[in-house]
Amino acid sequence: MGAHQPTRAEAEALLFEFTRSDALRKHARGVEQAMRAYAGWFGVTDPAEVETWGVVGLLHDFDYEQNPTQDTHLHVGCRILRERGWPEEMVLAIASHADYMGVPRDTPLRKALYGCDELVGFIGACVKVRPTKKLADLPVDSVLRKLKDKAFARSVDRACVYGGAEALGRPLAEHVAFVISALLPVAGEIGL
Repeated sequence: MGAHQPTRAEAEALLFEFTRSDALRKHARGVEQAMRAYAGWFGVTDPAEVETWGVVGLLHDFDYEQNPTQDTHLHVGCRILRERGWPEEMVLAIASHADYMGVPRDTPLRKALYGCDELVGFIGACVKVRPTKKLADLPVDSVLRKLKDKAFARSVDRACVYGGAEALGRPLAEHVAFVISALLPVAGEIGL
């Protein structure tokens, strides 16, 4: 018997149930959008599978606001997802974005989530310091320069940004350009 395939609406309801922060909700939406783009890049054409990629992106940090430590984040979230009957493939993909969970990034879905999470946040930080504060005006080389500046957006784990591009098998500049392009259609919605 196959597990229930959750809808995007169910995923968004779960996100909103556990996440009050507008910034975290916008981050989740940005990662969802980047994940949908990466599904296409990996050749995923089945709409249900693309939906899975998007939902994984939307929910990757749904428990973070209430469980912000390594001892609780994802441990609690994965338990909640399992208790509510979410497919194990999705639970493990969500868990895989944190090294401390020990879930191998051995599928395109898991590699993409790892590659998108920190980068989406970093791109957002880069946009906020641009003169126009518009994603459309963010050059790739500006993002690459800011990555080298350890004082800028210091909460972003650079190892995850570099490792994400590597896991996807893409040069960093190409990965950054792809994610910027993926986010453009939802820039207004996510405050960029």
